[in-house]
Amino acid sequence: MNLYNLVFSDRRSVRFRRHLLFWVLWCIYLVVTYLIPTNWIPGWNLRAPMPHVEKYGIALFFLRILMTSILLVLMHMCLVYSILYFILPRYLSKNKNRIITTGILVLLISIIGVLYYFIFILSFYLSTRMGYFNKMPDMEFTIPVWGRNILFNFPTVVGFAVAIKLLKNWYIKQKETEQVVREKFKAELQILKAQVHPHFLFNTLNNIYSFILKSSPTAPEIIKKLSAVLRYLIYECNHPLVKLEEELKMIGDYISLEKIRYGDDLNISLQVQGNPENKMISPLLLIPFVENSFKHGASRMLTHPWVNLDIAIEENVLHFKLSNNKPGWENENSLAKGIGLGNVKKRLNLLYPGTHSLNISENDLSFDVSLKIPLYKSDAKHQEEVAVTENPAYELV
Repeated sequence: MNLYNLVFSDRRSVRFRRHLLFWVLWCIYLVVTYLIPTNWIPGWNLRAPMPHVEKYGIALFFLRILMTSILLVLMHMCLVYSILYFILPRYLSKNKNRIITTGILVLLISIIGVLYYFIFILSFYLSTRMGYFNKMPDMEFTIPVWGRNILFNFPTVVGFAVAIKLLKNWYIKQKETEQVVREKFKAELQILKAQVHPHFLFNTLNNIYSFILKSSPTAPEIIKKLSAVLRYLIYECNHPLVKLEEELKMIGDYISLEKIRYGDDLNISLQVQGNPENKMISPLLLIPFVENSFKHGASRMLTHPWVNLDIAIEENVLHFKLSNNKPGWENENSLAKGIGLGNVKKRLNLLYPGTHSLNISENDLSFDVSLKIPLYKSDAKHQEEVAVTENPAYELV
């Protein structure tokens, strides 16, 4: 059993061990700091006379310490559990009257204090009758010893228990908050990816539809390319990370589809530099930019449409630069249109917060996109893959 489970597990056997460990440690603390230096070896001065040990022996000495410590721990348990499971929840609840709760707390401490006093006196009385002491201790000895337990030991054990309870409560609330954030992040990301898929497919199917209407012999080849793209979308894009090679291949297939559509009228340049092996990337981050370069650029050019795409891989960073010519009659920034780029911007902010750079600009002749994102190694864990069950959030006990 690891430490986390020992502290937070709500299994009955683990809870019992956790509480038993707490009270055993507290019992040892009482013996070392209170019982022995107060009653048997004053101030832990081992050189001073120890008449009780010499008279009754080590065995009886430890037996009496054990019995006294158990009795004290039982009293402390009554106080601690009353506060943890009755008083503290009432203080933390907004619907309970805290003045009444405070009165109950004072009454509880008073009852346990008085009860402990009578048990304290009774133990000395029995010890005297059994011959351990010649006479009952006077009030000058009894009151300070009894008062120390009330004024020091009671607050100490309660303070430890309440501090542990509140720290556990705070930690579990933090875990629950992180869980909610992770679930919200994953849900939002899935929505954005689900929007990218149909947006990409609708544009590609429109291209195929136009070729079929024209009875073009290139339609089968387009369908074959689309089949490869669909296979990628269905089997790969459900993963948070995909191989960079496959993402680039899908982009190449898409560009091939556009080449077939435009024929010799389109001047397109695609250059990939660097080694994409063993690199991972979030799927469908790049294709919306390529798609928009055709939708808002090449498709609106009356003559000589062109698209230039340069992809450079430098260690664990991807540099993506895309340019396409701009129709002379375009008056507003077409790069800002459509749900594709809006979604990819949101995804970039979710997946690469503070680690990516995106610059979209235009001039009189062209639209330009410059994107830089980090790449992940094939064995890296991406933030979207953070397990929601790293450690279960247990109930407070």
